[in-house]
Amino acid sequence: MQATDTLRNEHLGVLTVLDHLDRAAAAAERGARVPTDVFADIQEFFSVFVDRCHHGKEELEVFPRLIPRGPAGLVQRLEADHTRGRQLAAAYASAARAYDPGQVEAGRRLAAAARDYAAFLREHIALETEELFPAMESALAPDDRALSEAFERLEVERIGPGTHERLHGMIDGLGPRIDPWTTARGH
Repeated sequence: MQATDTLRNEHLGVLTVLDHLDRAAAAAERGARVPTDVFADIQEFFSVFVDRCHHGKEELEVFPRLIPRGPAGLVQRLEADHTRGRQLAAAYASAARAYDPGQVEAGRRLAAAARDYAAFLREHIALETEELFPAMESALAPDDRALSEAFERLEVERIGPGTHERLHGMIDGLGPRIDPWTTARGH
């Protein structure tokens, strides 16, 4: 199904950002002066791409189509997960705003919030991969074209034209921005 492929590909992007965040947060925790804009860009990715775009597709398009077809318990669990994710994302955003490069305690708080949110997202992605995608492929296959079109419309309406591409460019640039801070020289 094209719709599940879209969500799977978005998960790959999220996992890539989480890997970069792990490296940057570990460096900040050690006292490296990782620039604040790295963490701000990652926070924007979480807010815009993960919540408004990816979770928006699920909440506004997938879940309403699934509920009449049976997996209401799964939908309720995923909706509760999204609520929990928003709380963890807010804690990360707060820690990112309070982060002062080179200050070990601020780096520790940021790293703790980043680890909490990253662990949550990895578990959430695993749940969606193991349960949501098979449910979609079983119950929504006949609606795939309409669902894929709804995803495209939602993306433009919720995050704006070109935002998806801009965020993917940010993802591609994260590694080189973080690399100097993950070595002994960056400390």
